[in-house]
Amino acid sequence: MVRYLVLVTGLASVAYAFPAFNVPNSVNVDGDTCPVMDRSGLMCPVLCVRDFNNCPDLIQPSECPAGEQLCDDGACYDSCDNVENPCLCGMSASDFDVLYKACPSYSTSVTVKQYNLSTKQEQIEFACAQTWGLVSRNATFGSDTSVALWATNETATTMWNECPLAAEPKLSFTETVCLAFYGIIGAEVLLYILWHAYKSIRERHAAQMRRVCSQLPKTQVSPSVASDKQYEKGVVQSGPSSIDVPMSDATVSASQLPAGSMLLRGYKNDIAGLFMYGLTLLSTAGWIALLMIIVLDYYGKVKGGVAYGLLANSNDSMSVFIFVWHLAAIWLIAMLACKRRLRNYFRIECSLPQARVVQVEERQEEVIMTEGRQNRLTQLVTKAYNAVVLKFGLNIVAESCATQHIGANQFIEYRCTRYVFIEKAGSFECHAFVLGETHRSLLDCHNGLTSAEADARLTRVGENFIRVYVPSFPVGLLQELFSYTYLYQMMCLFVWFYFNYFKLALVQLCVILISAFIKVFIRLRSERRVKMLAERRNQCRVRRNGVWVDLDTADLVPGDVVAVEANMEVMCDGCVLRGEVVVDESSLTGEAMPVRKLPLKNEAIAYDPQNSASKAYSVYAGTRVLQCTGSSYGSAPTSLDTMVPVDSAEPQTQILVLRTRTATDKGKLIQRILFPIRYSFVLDEQLRVSILALLAYGGVVFGLSIWLMGADRTSWYYGLFVVSQAFPPLLPAALVIGQSVAADRLRRQQIFCIDLPRINLCGKVRLMLFDKTGTLTHSGMQFYSVQEIANTTFGNAEQNIEKLSDQIQIGLASCHAATEIDQQLIGNPVDVEQFQATGWRIENNREDAHSLDTLIAPDHRTVHVVRRFEFEHARQSMSVAVQDAATRHVHVFVKGSFERIKKIARVDSVPADYDAVTAAWAKQGCYVLALAHRDLGEMDLGSVSRMPRAQLEAGCSLVSLLLFRNTLKEDTPQAIAELRGGDTRSVMVTGDTALTAAYIARECGMVDATARVVLGTIEDDALIWRDTATDKVVDDINAEICAVTAQDPQVSQVELAVTEAAFNWLIKSGQIRHLLLHIRIFARMTPQGKITCVNLHMERAVTAMCGDGGNDTGALRAAHVGIALSEAEASIVSPFSSANPSIMSCVTLLREGRAGLATTLAAYKFLVNYAVVMALLLEVTQFYFSVIVPEAVWIMVDGFTTSIMILSITQAQTAKKLAPSRPTGQLIGAHTLASIWGQAAINIAFLYGSIGLLFAQSWFRCNEFDSSDIDTSLWWLLGDNYEAEVISIVCLFQFINAAGVYNFGYRYRRVWATNYLLVLMYSAFLAVVSAIALADPNRFGCVFRINCGNTQTVRDLGYSASTVHISEYNNPLGHNVMPRQFRWTLWAMCVVNAVVCLAYEKLVVLGPVGRRVKAWWVAKHGDSKIQFKL
Repeated sequence: MVRYLVLVTGLASVAYAFPAFNVPNSVNVDGDTCPVMDRSGLMCPVLCVRDFNNCPDLIQPSECPAGEQLCDDGACYDSCDNVENPCLCGMSASDFDVLYKACPSYSTSVTVKQYNLSTKQEQIEFACAQTWGLVSRNATFGSDTSVALWATNETATTMWNECPLAAEPKLSFTETVCLAFYGIIGAEVLLYILWHAYKSIRERHAAQMRRVCSQLPKTQVSPSVASDKQYEKGVVQSGPSSIDVPMSDATVSASQLPAGSMLLRGYKNDIAGLFMYGLTLLSTAGWIALLMIIVLDYYGKVKGGVAYGLLANSNDSMSVFIFVWHLAAIWLIAMLACKRRLRNYFRIECSLPQARVVQVEERQEEVIMTEGRQNRLTQLVTKAYNAVVLKFGLNIVAESCATQHIGANQFIEYRCTRYVFIEKAGSFECHAFVLGETHRSLLDCHNGLTSAEADARLTRVGENFIRVYVPSFPVGLLQELFSYTYLYQMMCLFVWFYFNYFKLALVQLCVILISAFIKVFIRLRSERRVKMLAERRNQCRVRRNGVWVDLDTADLVPGDVVAVEANMEVMCDGCVLRGEVVVDESSLTGEAMPVRKLPLKNEAIAYDPQNSASKAYSVYAGTRVLQCTGSSYGSAPTSLDTMVPVDSAEPQTQILVLRTRTATDKGKLIQRILFPIRYSFVLDEQLRVSILALLAYGGVVFGLSIWLMGADRTSWYYGLFVVSQAFPPLLPAALVIGQSVAADRLRRQQIFCIDLPRINLCGKVRLMLFDKTGTLTHSGMQFYSVQEIANTTFGNAEQNIEKLSDQIQIGLASCHAATEIDQQLIGNPVDVEQFQATGWRIENNREDAHSLDTLIAPDHRTVHVVRRFEFEHARQSMSVAVQDAATRHVHVFVKGSFERIKKIARVDSVPADYDAVTAAWAKQGCYVLALAHRDLGEMDLGSVSRMPRAQLEAGCSLVSLLLFRNTLKEDTPQAIAELRGGDTRSVMVTGDTALTAAYIARECGMVDATARVVLGTIEDDALIWRDTATDKVVDDINAEICAVTAQDPQVSQVELAVTEAAFNWLIKSGQIRHLLLHIRIFARMTPQGKITCVNLHMERAVTAMCGDGGNDTGALRAAHVGIALSEAEASIVSPFSSANPSIMSCVTLLREGRAGLATTLAAYKFLVNYAVVMALLLEVTQFYFSVIVPEAVWIMVDGFTTSIMILSITQAQTAKKLAPSRPTGQLIGAHTLASIWGQAAINIAFLYGSIGLLFAQSWFRCNEFDSSDIDTSLWWLLGDNYEAEVISIVCLFQFINAAGVYNFGYRYRRVWATNYLLVLMYSAFLAVVSAIALADPNRFGCVFRINCGNTQTVRDLGYSASTVHISEYNNPLGHNVMPRQFRWTLWAMCVVNAVVCLAYEKLVVLGPVGRRVKAWWVAKHGDSKIQFKL
């Protein structure tokens, strides 16, 4: 790691011993002064003599073989011509008064008695002289050895070959390479200054040329719409303008733009700018290349194969590296920050008509999802962060769009939408064509377009084809690597390579590249799926210039009339002009049931494709036609060029194109996928605080490094990097690992997610809202009975249809929207069930041109459907006009909710006990509909076709109630019970009646069996609360809701229910927020009402919505967490979709969300623990003792243990049941900090306790590590001592044990031992470390340089020497083998350390101690969470 490499450079530059507070080897355990120890294993210097005969006997030159001669270096060669005499020390023989020769080197080491660091060289020479017999054995150190010191004028017989130190090469910084560097940098700076001045002059009026435009399309109204509006309102109105903000304003900046607006800035190319842009790219590559050259120069790969051949020496090389490293980092950060605007900086801003490129700037909105109160620190940091974002425009997204031309029209493509330049407006605008606002006006477009009209519209809206750019793998990899995370890692790698830490650098480089490859592969695979979804085109028949031609669907424009064929895919949004269509909309809504689409009516009926009433006439892009009226058209069509009619027969099914491309619902889906809204969860908010805290922590360690090392270059170098290492590079990734694992588990359980960050939100859900029909209950209704009404009196409920009157039988058989396809009934499940109960059949061969359907009874009676008005949520009813073939009478039947039918039916036909009877059926769980009838007698069918709906339905009489049973799904009660046990409140939001909803709520356990249900309804424009059991009015609802059971204060004796009318009344009166969390049932809710309900709940807590993807689509999208019980794997209905229609999917989602959130926090805590253990404990401690743990230990930790343990932590199994609480989402909350710093405190105590134990050992004291007595340049050998050995063993135990500690979390994850991968890795790593710590010297332990030593030394200690090759130990003892008893004692301390950490997490943080502390805090300060009944 960087921290440890920079540390080494500091150690290499100091000449005094560490640590600061004690002198190594000064006193023993008893406080007595350490004896001066002997030092063995020391090598003798070369002895120089005037003649080889003067060499001592032990180093006398041997006799040379025949043909060789003895040379001046004491060895034999064929020739002495090129042999260098070491005694000359690189000088010429003429420089010496006497020519000396070198005796052969002495290969055996010597032992120095009473070794003293201050005179070690003299002691070594004296010991060698004694060994060679040059000095008497009885002589003492300090006496004359008769061996002279090296000198050019020396004339003694012998002298030591102590060559004077050569002057170290210095970098004067005036060398050619330095001057070239100065020149390049200076010239580049000058060029940038000149370019900026030139650009400023050219752009002095640029601010006035910028334009602000709206993302909303400029609406163009067709003539038919104008005439239709004249028909309705008597005036022609123009379409709304898309420009809602000033068109040109020099003071407007992108940060001041209103939502939905964009700032447009035009740019044109400039030859000087192109040169500067190329220079910038070259400079970026140059900084990276320069760093690589410096690194290679360190290894001697640049100049002459000599280390520092380019930069002279180590100190100068280090200074240059630091300087270049910082400049390169600043440059690359600047490039990343400006990468979207960089190219345009080297263009000249101009007016939009002259622009070759338009830079589009807009604010990037962020949705913050959090809960409860944020702590003050988070609020302060968030406020400061937002201020910085606004100040520097960091929330502005800039994208460059090349201008394109079609004829005289100029346009750009921004986010798959075409914006055309409008000269009058002076800006680019997107366009939408409103072809009509009523059925009649749309039908007026049945003739289609001319080629000229189509071309003009194609120019405005663009081709009906969304192109999705998917880069190649190399380009995608570059995009991935060009980010701040990878920049940080790359700069660290440069340092690691520079300081000979290439082994781990290579490991980390492989990990980084493999991770990047995987991410790019997954991203590109996802983008290719989107590309396949978006880039779809086909051939279709279109009416152009009055004839049918074959066209590519990419050429469709609003206003085109398209012929529909069975099995074709619809490529646009449109409405049905002619015929009927049955489509499969499952790809959009997830609804598997085919949907019938009807032709527009030739009436002034309002048409809005987003309104539920108009959806019955609308088809949507991305859907597939299953069947249509007339699927064969005869001969094949001709091309557009010939314009020859292809078929005399008019296609029987036609649609009018209303919207294309991104204006369609599918196009908007593609846009949402390609350009998603940013969501910020509480984790993201607090991550900023966490990063600042880690950087502050790094600053503390930086200060310690300055204090301990001294304020010099090396200490500053270390300090620069210790700040960066405090933020582990894996930390951002750790926060999403849990989400990815949870998403994979959900996928295996048939729950699909298209928005991974929402998974963490699932772990915080407190409110779960449910639709009823198809969600809590089975989607299909079972026909129960019919209760006739005759003479304002209810008859008996009859299940046998044949016993009903003919009039009601006809009503049941005709008043529906079901149709038949391939002998299968298609339509609303209630309609299908109703029609099947009659036993009638639909006859496809129609007998009359005026009839829509012909219905035949079992007894062969025939009825023709003349008119049909589809069900509308606003009306809550549908109606039909039918002709009885036998009597020729026309009958009108109206079917709908019993409340609605009561309002429109004749008063004299409504029984007095109508409300009581319908309420009684609803209380029994029946789905109650009412049927009204009117006999028009014999009349012209053409007249019937022209009658408005209101006129047809007027004067109907109530004739019966239709009763359906909607049964609960078998596992709904179990799911509701588990949600309640999991501290999650369940609420029903349904379009059904309140009483039926209350019955279902009680049956499934949402409402307690003993609780009263009080219903709020609007009566005489006032809100009235009534007890549903007694129908008595409740005067004081606030008093009622305060009643709670003594057994459980979270279970209320009173549950509230409201209709949408009452709900809206509460909103207007301002009471809704007070009563919201007391209302259990929201009934008769329209789709918009459901959205409003969800939004209100989201204000109080994290809210989930579950539905079947029908009329609750908007609510599913609006909720924090939306889950559609849909079979579509990638449903656009909501972030989650389940192929399993059971609401147990909600329980599963919450369980996985909680487990994922807990895992995310565990991974976060593990990496923060890594920063604490490896930086504060290990680094500062080893820095104090001037040691470095062995290289193999670092490789084990950083190369393998970290990544493997992070992966293992995420494999914790999900809890089988929901816990009665949720995991914390606070990165800096009390719970998280107590865990992290509690573990840190325990680890600190045990580490320093272990060091204290070491210092209490008699065999250690007086054998302490002294940095002044070793070769500090061999940094990888600075672990050859007891201090580094103990630090390594203890910190390895602590680091590995942290994974086991953070594997706890049985409330949200299964018991500790079920995480099999972690148990295996945890046990394996601990076993490895235990073996290293306990075993006698062996090959494996010697790889880590723990309990090992030099071969002979280990043998002298009584152990069998390892046969593995290791470098000689770099300490006076020659080994670091600890006594067996101490090894076991140290290992026992590590085990106790692990047990204490595990116990602290289990019993204190997660256990009873932590719960008691939390309960005490809540009792004293209150709970910030909103309390409500479950």
